[in-house]
Amino acid sequence: MANLEHIESQSVHTTSFKGLWLLAAVSAVAGILMALLSAEYVILVAVLMVGIPFAALVVSPQIRPTAVVLLLLFVPLTSILKAVTGSRFAPLTFDLAFLLAFILYMGQGLVRHKIRLGWLDICLFLFLSFAAVQMLNPNVPSLQAGVEGLRKFAFAAILFYVGRHFFRVKDVIFFQKALVVVSVLIALYGLKQFFYMSAIDYRMIDLASASSVTYLMGGWVRPFSTLPGPFHLGLYLVVVNLLLLPQLMLKHGRMSIRILLAFALLLNLVILFFTRTKGNWFGLVAGIMVLLLLQARNPFKIITRLMGLVLIGALFLPLIAAILPSNTIPALDDAIVAVTNPWEAPTFIYRVQLWEEIMIPALQENPLFGYGTSSAGEGLSNLYAGTTSKHFASHNLYLKVFLELGLVGLTLFLLLVGGSLWQGWRAMRRNQYALRSIRVVQFWGIATVVSFLVAGLVIPTLDAYPANYYFWLLLGLISSRELTQQVAPQNSP
Repeated sequence: MANLEHIESQSVHTTSFKGLWLLAAVSAVAGILMALLSAEYVILVAVLMVGIPFAALVVSPQIRPTAVVLLLLFVPLTSILKAVTGSRFAPLTFDLAFLLAFILYMGQGLVRHKIRLGWLDICLFLFLSFAAVQMLNPNVPSLQAGVEGLRKFAFAAILFYVGRHFFRVKDVIFFQKALVVVSVLIALYGLKQFFYMSAIDYRMIDLASASSVTYLMGGWVRPFSTLPGPFHLGLYLVVVNLLLLPQLMLKHGRMSIRILLAFALLLNLVILFFTRTKGNWFGLVAGIMVLLLLQARNPFKIITRLMGLVLIGALFLPLIAAILPSNTIPALDDAIVAVTNPWEAPTFIYRVQLWEEIMIPALQENPLFGYGTSSAGEGLSNLYAGTTSKHFASHNLYLKVFLELGLVGLTLFLLLVGGSLWQGWRAMRRNQYALRSIRVVQFWGIATVVSFLVAGLVIPTLDAYPANYYFWLLLGLISSRELTQQVAPQNSP
């Protein structure tokens, strides 16, 4: 018996010794690799290692929808994640989780024959495939530039499939409610930034790809909250406001809930105004007009509501001016003048000159296939510095797609967006007795997509990470068979 215990003890010690040697060998190899790699790649590997268990939340089919919703809620916190980790690659943790969820969704759906792919799905597949191929365009200076350009724009389109095929009514309702709550917290932090910038706020600016001038335009800090920049925050607030408005218009919820929704709407409008992102202002106005057209069948009601909104705005602006610091008034005055008279605005004049002198000649030179993914990506010009490759600051969504993917890519993009809007509008008109919560989704989705397209006339809206995730998700939701076939009971109001 004693000999047996001695043998077992010796075996355990031998196994432990081998384990230590294996650990030492792995550590040595890892150390050599770390020494050979640059600090940037070391941080990238570390972020991915953190992201793998984070992405594992989407593996279980039971919790996957909730996990995806939570990812969508917390992805606007990317700048905070950058500041804490010290790496601009930190948001890859979210992207990795979205990609894994998409692969699992599609794999299980195709194996179990639960997905009926239509021409819109095929169109998006072709668009994504063509964008991936364009990473190898001769004008793209490196694979890193191509990958970052793909991630910044086309990668988020995987959420189209999630919204179109896999989100259920309960998932959407949970997402709507939680999005409103999170948006209030993000807006409140933006309000704090407007009046007081802390050390972590300056840390987020240092790690951003945009120039620091972007955050200080007009002589005062433009709030960006936990997002990459003021424009990203503004577009995020546009998405949330266009969710709050139909909930109020359709008398969604009890009176106490509607009062809270009205407070959230007012707070978001204030912060959106402070961001001074005029393209987002235009986008919001376009979205509001779409909501009114979708909800009201009587033209007199539409005009009355528009006049009411104008009156509220006229009363709202003096109230904001009364609480603002004196040094901010001239900058906001300039922004308002630029919106009311865009043809005289210096920023719009600059854009028109840029389009005429640089963009149009570039398109004439290479119209069919463009200059490759990332060649017109916002914040990616540094990857083109010191090379002979061409990079363009497009300041326009459609020119961006045209420059990067050529006429082929632009045609696929317009077919996809136009076809989704058409199917969403037809489904909404055909199903007049849908559940009220579903009608909110339809109104919200169509209005948000239109607002992105309108704001895209002066800015490449789909480069605005992570708001671009919401665009693609809603584009899929408005043509989702799961949502468009939900009908309310005949006795319901």
